[in-house]
Amino acid sequence: MRTVVRSRHLNSDTMKSSEGTWMGYSLLALLNLHLLRYSAMVTAARTCNFPAIFNFGDSTSDTGGIQAAFPTFSQSEFPPYGMTFPGKPALRYSDGRLLIDFFCEALELPYLSAYLQAVGSDFRHGVNFATAGATAQAVTFISPFSLNVQLNQFNEFRQRVLSHQGGRYLPSDDVFSKALYIVEIGGNDFSYGYTRNLNFDQVKNYLPRVVDAIGSLVKGIYQAGGRTILVFDAGPQGCVPYFLTNFPAMAVELDAVGCAIEYNDVTRYYNSLLKTGMSQLQSQLPDSSIIYIDSFAIKYALTVNAKQNGFLYTTKACCGMGGRYNYDYNQQCGRSKTQIGNFDSIAPACSNPSQYLNWDGVHYTEAANRYIARKILTEQFFEPAFPLNQLCQLKPI
Repeated sequence: MRTVVRSRHLNSDTMKSSEGTWMGYSLLALLNLHLLRYSAMVTAARTCNFPAIFNFGDSTSDTGGIQAAFPTFSQSEFPPYGMTFPGKPALRYSDGRLLIDFFCEALELPYLSAYLQAVGSDFRHGVNFATAGATAQAVTFISPFSLNVQLNQFNEFRQRVLSHQGGRYLPSDDVFSKALYIVEIGGNDFSYGYTRNLNFDQVKNYLPRVVDAIGSLVKGIYQAGGRTILVFDAGPQGCVPYFLTNFPAMAVELDAVGCAIEYNDVTRYYNSLLKTGMSQLQSQLPDSSIIYIDSFAIKYALTVNAKQNGFLYTTKACCGMGGRYNYDYNQQCGRSKTQIGNFDSIAPACSNPSQYLNWDGVHYTEAANRYIARKILTEQFFEPAFPLNQLCQLKPI
């Protein structure tokens, strides 16, 4: 393109003299320099430092892992899950998209395929190792895929990629050092204790083990070359229908917005341990960026200011049945194993999920996830500060 322009310029009547020719070359060179600089600026603006995302976690970010391992076990396989997006079940515990989906959208990456999903998966831009029911600590609970198992799966995946000579749906070898790593887990570790009738102090006593388990994952990612790791805290469990209804023996006091103070106090205690633990790892691992995400602050503030942000229901589930919080463990959202007469019990969904913070008694609605993701991407809730918006031109979500 530049050669054509130069040729036409040289053939014009104003370039007949050698002086005119030199001036033409100079002007053209200057113009080309500006064009190159502008092109570089545009290219830089459209690129992102993170070509892939590797995600670890539980049902809050599971995109099909538990379904692949145990078909028909997951409620997310059946309606009304996915009713908002994509209009049918999409193996996500929500009426639509999860936080991890919005992260992918913001970085202009495809939604993550689950590691355990063999058919239709594309791993060129990352992998999702999260599975519903997973705990951070290696305990026998809902899911066998605790963080140590997810780390083993990641290492196995990485070794196979490095030893495989190319692959249509596999990432390049250098993606592991360049990728963004996300860890969103912890809620099931609390449930593990409460379902064993541990009181609040007893649960607090084993929470350091949860932080240690997340720390071990972070170290494993670092040893594999990962350098940028976002670690989510635990949200305000005292505002979640599951915790508010599932443990009636736990006498709790509610705050002004209807959240159980004691559950939230335990969560804050855990978050303080996690924040300290991640800060220590940051100082121990050279060239690492281990970022703690204070999602508790976002979620609790959203509960307090729900109406100002378009939400009418805070501690009541959109999909479910029974009681003050529209939640019954034995008759959960959608299909249930509880039978009424000769038919399965069906817990219906509300008609307007966007007015609810909670979807099914445990997980957030797509509308709430979108709000939370937008807040996180402002960088105001990163500890330490992390310039994500400078590293990537984030797409609005």
